[in-house]
Amino acid sequence: MARYSDDVLNEVRNSVDLVEIASAYVRLKRSGSSYMGCCPFHKEKTPSFHIDPDKQLYHCFGCGAGGSVFQFVMAAEGLDFPDAVKLVAERGGVRLPDIDGDGGEELYRRKRDMYAMNKAAARFFRDCLFSPEGEEARRYLQKRRLTSETVAAFGLGYSPKGWDGLLRHLEGRGFSRDMMAEAGLCIRNERGNMYDRFRDRIMFPIFDVRQNIIGFGGRIMQGDGAKYMNSPESIIYDKGKNLFALNIAKKSKRGYYVLVEGYMDVISLHQAGIDCAVAGCGTALTEAQARLISKGGTVYLCYDMDEAGQKALARAEGIFNGLDAKLKVIDIPDGKDADEYIKKYGGGKFEELLQGSSTVNEVKVKRLLSKYDPDDVGQKVELLNEAAAMLGNVNNSVEREAYIRELSARTGISVQSISAEVNKAGRRQGRRELRQQVVKSVARSRDERPGSPKSRREAAEKKLLGVLAGDRDVYVKLKDRLEPGLFTEGLDREVFERIKECYDGGESSAEQFLLNRFERREEELASVIIKSDEPGDPLSAASDYIRVIADEDLRARIALAEKEGDVALLSRLMQEQNKHRKAGT
Repeated sequence: MARYSDDVLNEVRNSVDLVEIASAYVRLKRSGSSYMGCCPFHKEKTPSFHIDPDKQLYHCFGCGAGGSVFQFVMAAEGLDFPDAVKLVAERGGVRLPDIDGDGGEELYRRKRDMYAMNKAAARFFRDCLFSPEGEEARRYLQKRRLTSETVAAFGLGYSPKGWDGLLRHLEGRGFSRDMMAEAGLCIRNERGNMYDRFRDRIMFPIFDVRQNIIGFGGRIMQGDGAKYMNSPESIIYDKGKNLFALNIAKKSKRGYYVLVEGYMDVISLHQAGIDCAVAGCGTALTEAQARLISKGGTVYLCYDMDEAGQKALARAEGIFNGLDAKLKVIDIPDGKDADEYIKKYGGGKFEELLQGSSTVNEVKVKRLLSKYDPDDVGQKVELLNEAAAMLGNVNNSVEREAYIRELSARTGISVQSISAEVNKAGRRQGRRELRQQVVKSVARSRDERPGSPKSRREAAEKKLLGVLAGDRDVYVKLKDRLEPGLFTEGLDREVFERIKECYDGGESSAEQFLLNRFERREEELASVIIKSDEPGDPLSAASDYIRVIADEDLRARIALAEKEGDVALLSRLMQEQNKHRKAGT
């Protein structure tokens, strides 16, 4: 079955600049011949994200993420490989050939069919909304003040009351019951009988950024039952990596995102002209979702400020901390949600709330002052302790001092006393973070000590592969000393076999050849290729790596002979080791 040829993948990859693409997600600074920045795929304060502009590869030395522009787009946008290729091709102005799939894999076919089935289901729900059976649903949407244009823009629909209307509809169009169950459109009970998951609900299609329908949310209109019911995860739907209405909000000219809690909140904001609103898909906010909207701008958080909302705010603050975005909070009066507020006061008033939004710390200080009675000595002490713990994490000294002065004015506690407690709390937090870093560092290095045979051999293997991938002359000159047994079984040996295949086939460089052959494992591969830049003569460096690998193999064999008590073998191995040392090979 068909796949994009190496020539096509190379053309697409070479049509864009990885530095330019990545700059939309992370702030990069030139560092010698490379670019560095804080990794967009995990939280960090010290930059460890590295782009080699010549190789057009990236690698994070903190979390291990890496690859070419395809892998970067897959991770940044939550796309699979064929969609990432299409997106990069669009950016580079490359017209892709019309082929079936990204390698003819069964998974691609299943995904394609599931997208088609979800599209058919969305049309069914839309038709039901405008049928006589959907009269009550239409009245409900009118009551919620949604215009026909908004209903159409979001593809809203209605799931009828019957038990198998959708099932019969999809089955009549050739879709299998197994796929309906896999996508979560239908449910199979213990007896093996199937019925529709969504019944008598307003239906909200959930799109990915490529306009594929990946799932649904269904809202009850009245009566008992869960307010919202959502599709389960599937091969095309990862709730933690998608946001409702992101496909529309990405096109907004506002330059920021508004993150709300519910689908109706999003739709009301868009209808009011605030077309940058998004929401989660029925789960708590994840780091992957935060990365999707943290492209160097501001994210306005609009949560209910009840206890659950404050917990969600605290979670969001922890997730956004370290990402390339400024987090602000929209505090809606009277505990209303965005939909209720807009219905009552209009979009203009919400715009005013947006402009008057607060930082997370401002909200925290306000909540503290409303939580405790500053005239009660005991509560005043509790307020000070909680405030000190909170302000101890504020790194900006000007911001911290402003909050301290406000607390002093509101509580009557001197600025000096509050500052002293805040400094204590900051030192305690610093010690905790340091201990955590030490523990992580020790755990990470336990099996990677510089002197350990394992780390020396693995490092030599990867550096040797890196040199070979970028220099055919080195491969040709050392070919008689290169064999698969030099490399550990797994990725390293696979990479060597592909390098051999490439050069024996007459290619001059193996780097792009490898990326095409390991398109699903670019992250691992990038860590091999991007670390290959060594000072001095590459042929000499490669020879040294071969020697290290041979030495470590010999040491391992000697250790095994000692363990098994094989004196004769141990003697021969020791003699061989002495010869190696004298020869310097």
